[in-house]
Amino acid sequence: MKSLKHILSYGGGVNSLALMIHLIETKEPLDEVVFADTGSEVPETYEHLDIAREYLDNHGIPLTIVSKRGGNLYDRCWDRRVIPSVVWRWSTRDFKVTPIHRHYRSLRTHVNQYLAIAYDEIERMKDSRVPYVTNIYPLVDHKITRAKCIELIEAAGLSVPVKSGCFFCPFNSADRWRWLYETHPDLYQQAVALEENSKHFPSQRLTDQVFRERAQITLRELPSTFKNGRSPEVEAQQIPCGAECMT
Repeated sequence: MKSLKHILSYGGGVNSLALMIHLIETKEPLDEVVFADTGSEVPETYEHLDIAREYLDNHGIPLTIVSKRGGNLYDRCWDRRVIPSVVWRWSTRDFKVTPIHRHYRSLRTHVNQYLAIAYDEIERMKDSRVPYVTNIYPLVDHKITRAKCIELIEAAGLSVPVKSGCFFCPFNSADRWRWLYETHPDLYQQAVALEENSKHFPSQRLTDQVFRERAQITLRELPSTFKNGRSPEVEAQQIPCGAECMT
């Protein structure tokens, strides 16, 4: 066995970028940053990954990109005629956690894994399920909130990234769907097609986590509810995604 490694599991969003900056500025041990690519992130996430890579290069820290063998998440869902499950979380497991852990095992050492859970998201903390990884939460330990994360990014002179996550994520908020519809209409239409291609449609929809009382709204119907430049007023179910996915 080689020496202990300290690795940041990088999601490509605000929290993980802020944590990366925090670890470097406070001179905490950081041997590597790992990003699991589902092949289905929004274009802005891939563009911002280049910014993160340049920042890390300036500090002599490698960025490793891993992915699931055999295709991207969208194609997997399409071929199986399903959408990502908010209950079983197989997409996070197969396309995020498994590739990262495969990389960790290749290092043949124990890994202290930094996860970017902010202090105001403390309920998302969880222990590692494998013996060769220990989860560490520096943002929680130092009481760094999401608002403070944005301050850290701006103070470092970097642009604030958009929310990370695949473009057809079932945890997308109404505002996120509206942003996708207006900014990337092609991706929105791909999400519509995926939802309607599912063998469980229309009983299961990509909008089910956004709506409780209005669960009959599909992605195809959702744009008609956008009024006066605002997303519809809805009651969202507070079920956060996994720590490795949207940070």
